[in-house]
Amino acid sequence: MYHRDMVKSLFIEFRFGERSLKGLTDSGANHLIIAMNKLNRNRWQVLEKTGIKLSISVNAFDYGCPLNPKAKEKLFERIKKVLAFNSTEIWLDHFRFDGHWEAIKENRIPGIHQECQWCRGQERVKALVDIAQEVKKMLPKGVSLGYFAVPYKETEVPELVSGLGQDHGQLAETFDLLSPMLYHRMIKKPVKYIHDYVVWLKEKTQKPILPIIQIKDMPDELPDKLSEEEITAAFKEAARPPSIGVAFFCWDHAIEKGKSELIKKLFKQRG
Repeated sequence: MYHRDMVKSLFIEFRFGERSLKGLTDSGANHLIIAMNKLNRNRWQVLEKTGIKLSISVNAFDYGCPLNPKAKEKLFERIKKVLAFNSTEIWLDHFRFDGHWEAIKENRIPGIHQECQWCRGQERVKALVDIAQEVKKMLPKGVSLGYFAVPYKETEVPELVSGLGQDHGQLAETFDLLSPMLYHRMIKKPVKYIHDYVVWLKEKTQKPILPIIQIKDMPDELPDKLSEEEITAAFKEAARPPSIGVAFFCWDHAIEKGKSELIKKLFKQRG
């Protein structure tokens, strides 16, 4: 499924339009995850010329209930649209029920979607698995399907499963790849949590794990105090086996904060 080399990935949001494309060829990246919502044919053609492996991230659900028929219909429309780009890898973002997991406090997730007419009485994990299987059937042979995993263990944060519906063990039976969103500062975890979590997730799912880490403090309104030393330490933790590599969220942030050279240095040091 993957080349033997370490995956060195960049998430691209096109926050700065065409400027977001600059420097990619020389970044050391061998893999890109491109946000679908601002992708067009011209940008795709420019990216193809880099020779870097391209994948696309699709926002699975807008805010609201994933079981709303309109939400599912919109997801399937997005999948059809993304397939026109002939990417061999598709990632589902926000593949869960609503909940502000980034603002977790005392192992509780605020803002979890309350039961509504669509999901009342439904088992949330099973509902998401069923949708994932429908998406999987839409993909041509040779196209891999991944999702961005909320980076908690259900033994510590039960609402990961009961509220968000992300039982990584069950979802992994349908998905080919997982990318835990290990933004350690955002969730107030030490750097070493990155590797610890990758080990746990690999044991639970037995699927390729590509951790995605932050390049600046988030959310955007926070002053950026994430140092080069801490980014380097996080990168090293994320790159340790059984990880298949490291993804940075995101290239646009690196451009904004003048950290693109640091990414280049870290990627090229890994050969």
